[in-house]
This record gives sequence, C-alpha cells and structure tokens, in this order.
Amino acid sequence: MGNMKKLFMIAAMALLTVSAMAQRPQQELSAADKVMMDQYNAFIAGMGDVMPKLMELNDAYYKSNNRDSVSKLMEPYRKVLMEREKEYKEKYPSTALTAYLLRMETGRMSLEQMKGAYDKLDATAKETSAAKEIASEIAVLERVMPGKPAPEIAKNDLVTGKPFALSSLKGKVVLLDFWASWCVPCRKSNPHVKALYDKYNKKGFDVVYVADNDSNPQEALKAIEQDGIKKYHHVLRGLKYLKDANGKMTGFDKSEDVSERYAIHFLPTKYLIDREGNIIGKVTDEELDAKLKEIFGF
Repeated sequence: MGNMKKLFMIAAMALLTVSAMAQRPQQELSAADKVMMDQYNAFIAGMGDVMPKLMELNDAYYKSNNRDSVSKLMEPYRKVLMEREKEYKEKYPSTALTAYLLRMETGRMSLEQMKGAYDKLDATAKETSAAKEIASEIAVLERVMPGKPAPEIAKNDLVTGKPFALSSLKGKVVLLDFWASWCVPCRKSNPHVKALYDKYNKKGFDVVYVADNDSNPQEALKAIEQDGIKKYHHVLRGLKYLKDANGKMTGFDKSEDVSERYAIHFLPTKYLIDREGNIIGKVTDEELDAKLKEIFGF
C-alpha cells in the first residue's frame, strides 16, 4: 500500500472509529469522551458534503470483490476529509477530538512529534481514552528506542510447539520480523531474509518471525511452509479477541500482545537486536543489508 493510500485510510479510520463510539450508550463514555463526542458532532455537522458518501463507500469497500475500484471512488472524499482534519488539528491543537485524530496517526509519527502533539492537549483532552492510548504509545516507544533492552518474547514456537524465549538468543544478532500470511509485502521480503540468514547464520545471525495470525494460525503455518521459512523461530503476536455471550466482539486483550510491546502499526516491520539483547533499531530491507555488512564485516 502506497504512502498516500495509507494516509487516506488512516484519515478515514479516525472518523469511522469515533462514529462507532457514537453508537455506544452514553453511560459507557467517560466525561472526557463525552466532550469529544460533542466536538465530533460539531465537526461532522460541517462535513455533510463528504461523510455520508464516504461511509457508504466504506461499507461497499468491505463487501466488494473489487476493492481497488471502490478505493479509487473513495479517494476524493478521503482527500477532503484529510484536509479538514489537518485544518481542525492546526486550529484546535488542544481539544479532545484532536486527541482522537492524533491517535490514528501515531503509527507514522516520530516519538518527538508524538510527545509534542500530546503536550499541547488540554487537561480534558488528556483524560480521553485516545489520549491515554497516546501516552501509553509514547511509553512503549521510549522502551524500544535504540540501545534499550528488547522486550522479552516468551511463547511456544508456532512450528515446533516448544517453549521459545527471545532472551535465549543472546550472543547472536537477531532480526525480529513482524509479518502476517495475508501481508503481500511481508511475503515478498522472505526470500531476502532467507538469503541474509544463509549468508550470516554461521557468524551468529538468527531470525524470529512474529505472525499477526492469532485468528487463524493455520494460515501462518501454510505460509511458512510455502515460503520455506520453517527453520527459523516463529511465534504468534498474542492478540486475543474478546466476545460477549452472543459471540459479538467487544474488544481486545493485549496483555500478551508482542506487537503492542514493540509499537507495531504497519506490516512488515523489522527490528534488529544486537548480541547483548539490545535494540539496534527498526530497519528496512535496504538498511538491514547495510547494517549486517557493518556488523559482520562482509
């Protein structure tokens, strides 16, 4: 997905998420979130030329067998939405609604940008659930900065079923690859990872894959087999879906979610970890090549 398309989806998701919150009973909302809803309603009142059509096309997108064509129809509306969101945030940087709009953008913001935007929020805005999530995100990012110890991963290996711990690989340089069976760019990068493993493994290089396939582990296993990556370490991210007595999804349990610990928002995302178990940093495929050459000398 291109950068502009990602931004379009982020912008649309921001208001669609708030719209979903509007359907919840008022007694379930905090006082700060009720303030946010009032601001949201005022914002939507000025979006009558965009939102009805965008919501209609959004529904069509998820029902369509040709999502690319629907997405093209959505683009002019998403562009207007993005522009008006940007205008709102610039004009009202301290509001509760701005906190919600920022929450949807944290995945593409640097730590310093996020802290700067959070600091501008007023006291009420900082009490919204969105602002609390931003604060948590800042705390996570501060824990996974270069030089920080890599958060532990202790799970059963998806392929072997045996216990696995990231800390057991201390003494090796480790690539931590967040991926999913349904992620096309992730799958396309696997031959590159395999080549690097073959080149550097005997010098102390290893690979850990974290699959975003908790709802269907069999699809991850199928992809692992197809891509020829069984010999590496594999775990699921650990996201649990919460449902009510009627089977309706009510939220998530992220207590064992590895992606949450590493502030993962897009796939693929790769971290490189040094021999002492400290984070070298996030890397693209090109940066990974250069970094491994720097580390191993060839």
